[in-house]
Formats: sequence, structure tokens, C-alpha cells
Amino acid sequence: MKISYEWLREYVNTKLRAENIASKLTMAGHEVSAITRQGNDFIFDMEITPNRADCLSHLGIAREAAAITGKELKVPCVKIRKTISVKKPLNVSVENRQACPRYTCRVINNVKIAPSPKWLVKRIESMGLRTVNNIVDITNFVLFETGQPLHAFDSDKFSGQEIIVRNAKHKECITTIDGIERKLSSRMLVIADGERPMAIAGVMGGKHAEVTEKTENIFLESAYFDAVSVRRAAFNLGLSTDSSYRFERGVDLGGILFASDRATSLICDIAKGEPCGIKDTGIKRGAGTKIILRPAYLNKILGTSLKATEIGSILSRLGFSVKGASSLIVTVPTYRNDTTRETDLAEEVARIYGYENITPSPLKVVTTTEDLQTRDFMKKRDITKNMLVASGFNEIITYSLVNGDTIKNTAFSGEDFVAIKNPLSREQNIMRTSLLPGILRTIAYNLSRQAYQIAGRQAYDLKLFELSNIYFQKKAEYNEEPSLVLAQYDRPGKGLQKDYSETGLFQLKGALSGLGKRLGITGLVFEKTSHPVFDKDEAAAILAGNIMLGVIGRVNEEILHSFGISGQLFIAELNFNMLAASSNLKRYYKPLPRFPYSYRDVSFSIDSSIPYSELASFFRQTGLPTSAQAGGAQLEKVKLLSEYRGKQIEKKRRALAIRMIFRSKKKTLTEEEIDVVDTAIREGLKEKFNAILR
Repeated sequence: MKISYEWLREYVNTKLRAENIASKLTMAGHEVSAITRQGNDFIFDMEITPNRADCLSHLGIAREAAAITGKELKVPCVKIRKTISVKKPLNVSVENRQACPRYTCRVINNVKIAPSPKWLVKRIESMGLRTVNNIVDITNFVLFETGQPLHAFDSDKFSGQEIIVRNAKHKECITTIDGIERKLSSRMLVIADGERPMAIAGVMGGKHAEVTEKTENIFLESAYFDAVSVRRAAFNLGLSTDSSYRFERGVDLGGILFASDRATSLICDIAKGEPCGIKDTGIKRGAGTKIILRPAYLNKILGTSLKATEIGSILSRLGFSVKGASSLIVTVPTYRNDTTRETDLAEEVARIYGYENITPSPLKVVTTTEDLQTRDFMKKRDITKNMLVASGFNEIITYSLVNGDTIKNTAFSGEDFVAIKNPLSREQNIMRTSLLPGILRTIAYNLSRQAYQIAGRQAYDLKLFELSNIYFQKKAEYNEEPSLVLAQYDRPGKGLQKDYSETGLFQLKGALSGLGKRLGITGLVFEKTSHPVFDKDEAAAILAGNIMLGVIGRVNEEILHSFGISGQLFIAELNFNMLAASSNLKRYYKPLPRFPYSYRDVSFSIDSSIPYSELASFFRQTGLPTSAQAGGAQLEKVKLLSEYRGKQIEKKRRALAIRMIFRSKKKTLTEEEIDVVDTAIREGLKEKFNAILR
């Protein structure tokens, strides 16, 4: 919005330079984004917040400037020449009172249409408009002066003496003053005579009744149109005017008649018009809201020590009516419909008093158990993200709204969906119950566009993760909970060996194991399971003790095909609440070992169906004989060195190489002590697992 500094000074007598007054307005919450010199004047480009419709005018900004500087606000004195009787009085009928709570129109006869005087031309051009004629220029002048839109009609072009404020009829049209024929909908408010619409209420006038050089008699409209009604009409018609801009934000119901009087006075002086009476229908003026303001409360939240008289003075300069001493009874003016609470008044005082005059004080924070729990959860979330990024994963963020068919393609039931009643599109008709559809679409998108390149070569391996909320409906309750999904895509043909398909699964499992270790999760294991999303032979449940955290596996070919993905995709999805609850960030330090370790390697082949977790459990149980308590050999660690499947061994078997690390807390172990445990483990492998030692 543009404000003329020279024009502004007509309402507030300040000697401050344009730059200084602009700075003070900005500090008070009305940002002056730019200052442009225009002859001897300065034009402010101002950013007015949507709640401050009262500042969309020179008088509104002048009121703020007067309050800031302590100067007096000079409101124009309006004098209207004595009205004469009307031969044919106008009849006003408002059919939609909700969209038009107040409507006034004034008949002015025998106007002399001519170019505007120089001072008026200067004011209009400073706002970036071209002058039209004295009548139109006066309505624009009053708009920029008071913030109240006006419209002047050529009353001789109306059919009959009736003005009807109504909704447009079905398929009704109007040619607006810009010469464009516009089709109206029945939800749009129009100003009409007995035959056709003459203006789109609050947006733009019609061509038929516009004021021209032949106009002799006019009627002047000043009204209050509902913000929603005007916004809807302007949006549907693709029109944005100075009038609609102000009506959309709410004009002053109590200032409608003043704006009409101001324009009438100017028309009588400049165009020699003869006022012939006014029609004023609807709500004349809303009762001002009364708010009790406690100075003690205000000082507490602002950190000030202002007296009641100082607070009252500031509010009075802004146009509020203030009564009382210990507790102030503040009446809100009709142009301040954004002020409804005691805290709103405190904000007004802070703005005008000056934020720079308020001494900063340390914030007192009271920490509750809930705060500590939230902080702990957020810390675990940050650790998870940092660990996954360090492991080579890239974080993604996908839409919470998804296509129901996509969810079904990922083999999830539709019973718990949260459906959207008015979805923007079919592609976003439910809230996601899993992060899988989003990450699958992301991988498909990147692959189809060959998005991943390194030094000009295609590198299709993708490692992605997302930590976001999923949503459920259980009976009448709606729930949301955080979920973590990881995905690793291997391009076709990749693997340590030909036809070896589990490399990506092991890498994904390794990333989760590293994350579990960093989060302090004890007993993290992977047990074979079945899941509709994953291949039946390559799916595992992720457990922490007896707590189910999630699932991991290779996505089956049917789902990959539905998303247009070729190659191998490994995914893990975990309930992050469970993951966080199972973690422990406390760290306990123990002294470094005093004695060296020894190791033995064992190679053997076993049935492929035997999970490694079962083997590892056997090694640990066997590796702690009773003699260990007296300083004997103790198995400290079990490490998988390699795994092989191929032509060199029987089908349905795999060859493993495992390293066993021994150490005693009491002494250096001897070969004989290690042999006892080593032999027990090897014999156990043959007896329990039918292993063939190599």
C-alpha cells in the first residue's frame, strides 16, 4: 500500500523527516519496505498486516503516527451545504442483509463534470492512479483518505427510482467499467435497478451507469459489504481492486457515513453539486466492545512499570476510550475489530511505548516431567537422523495425504484409514497409515528421471529414510504416531557374487544394528517372519527383547512392479515410539581390559534355513563355562567373517566363517583353556545344527 508523506502531514503536524517517521512506523508494526521520492514528496511502500484494516488509509496511518509522536490527529472538518428536496426520492431495498449489513446512498444533482483541480490530481497520481474526472477522483481520494470505498453512479441511467442490493440471478451478466463482460454466479452480490445489475458489490462498477462528461445527476454509494462475499466474488472473477482489497479485510462500520459526508462536501465544492438527501439502511453503528485492562497484568507480561495514566494516554491517542483508575475500562473503536482481549490492549501499549524502551529480562522456565520426556524424545529423534545420515542415507519428506489405491497396493488393510471428506484430488483422499507408499513413490520418481548421477555416470543405488507421523482411526478416535522407514535400492545385477540377493538386506540390517547400538538398545535381534509387503524368504521381525519394533525385508516383485521399479529394494519400517521407549541414552564407563584377547576361527556349512541369530545365541551360551567364573576362558565376542552360497557346497546349505574372541578378566588365557571352549562349540555345532566343519 502506498502512503504519501506530504499527504500524511495534513493530518498530523510532524517535523520528522520522511526516513524518521518511516522508521518509527516500522518499529510500531507497520513496515515501510521502500521510500520513493516523487518531486517534493516521498511515497512509502507499506506492508500492512491483514488484521489492521484500519491502517489501509492515510487517516489510519496518521492516527498511528500521531500516537507514536505524541502529536494531535487532525481529522478533516466536513461541512455539507443545505440539502434540497428530491422530486423523486430513491427507494433502497436490501435483499441480502447478511452480505450487506449497512447501505447508504446520497442523491447529488446538477454536478458539473470537469477535470480535477491540481491538488486533487497530485493526490491521485501519488497513489499511482490516473485521473478520470472530478467525481471519480473525489471517490478515489476519499478511499485513500479514510479507507472506505465509495462508488458514484449516473442516477439518470437507472431504470426507475429503486436500488436493489441482491444476489445475482442465474447466468446474469454485467459489463464492468473496464469494458469486459463478466458472467455472474448466484453467490455474488450486486447493486441493481429494476432491470439489471449496475455494479458488483464491493468489487467494480458497471459500464452502463458510470459517470461520464455528460452526467448531471449522481447518487453516491457508501456501504459495508461482507468480507467473505467480496473475497469470493473477486476471486471467482479474477478481479482485485482497491475497493475489494479493503472490503476483504473489513472496513469501519462506524465510518461509512463520515466517508459519504466527506465526499459529498468535496463534490459540492469542486463539482458544484446540490445534495438532495440520503438513505441509510441497516446497522447504523455497532456498540464498541468494552475490555477491562489491569495495569498490573500489563506490566507483568511486558516487563514494564507503566502507570495507569500512561497506559490510558497511549490508548487514548490510538482512539480508544479509557475510563477508570486501578482497573481501566477500555472501549474499542469500531475501526479496531482486531482488538478483543486484554492481551491485545497490552500489545497496543507495547507498540506505541516502544519495544526498544522495554528492558529485557531473563526468561523463567519451569521444567515439567512432560517437558523432560519431550526433550528426551526429540534427542533420540535427532540422534536417529544423524546416525542414518552418517550411514549414507538421505532424508526425504513425503505427503501425509495419499491415494487409497496406493495404500492397498502396499498390502495394508483399509479399515483404519482416516478418510478426507473434501479431498483436493483423488490422489490425496486419505491420511497415510504407513510411510511405505511415500518412499516407494520417491524411489520410482528418482529412478524414472535418472536423478542420481556421480561424475556423469549413473549410480542407481539409493539409500533413503523418513521419520514422520502416520495416522489411524480406531472407532471414534483419531491417532497419530511417529514411524521410521529406511530403504536401500540395489540396481539390477549388483551383488558380491552373481545371483546373490541379500547384500542390500545385510547392509540395511547393519545400519539398524548401528543405530540400535547408538541408542543403547539391548538385545536387538532379527527373527524370520512373514509380511505381505516382503518376499516370503527374506523378511524378519525386528525385536528388542520381547518388544516388536518393526519389520525388515526385500519388497516382493508384485509391489515393485505396481510402482514401476526394477531391481531389488530392501525396506525396514519401525514404530518410532517403541524404538525410543526401548532405547537408553545413559552411558556407563568401565575400565579398559587388563589382559589380552585370543581368537579362533571356525568354518562350517549348515542348513540355509537356520538363522544366524540362533547360531550366535548358541555360541554365547556355550562360550561361558563355569570355569570362566574362576578366571577361565570366556567368549567375549562372536563375529561373522563371511558367508558363501554357491556351487562349491550342497544346495540349501551355506558356508559360514565365524571368529570367536576370548578373554579373561583375571589373567592371560592359555592355549589349553581356550581349547576347552573351542572344542565344546565345535562339537555343539555338529550335534545341534548338523554342521559340517571345514
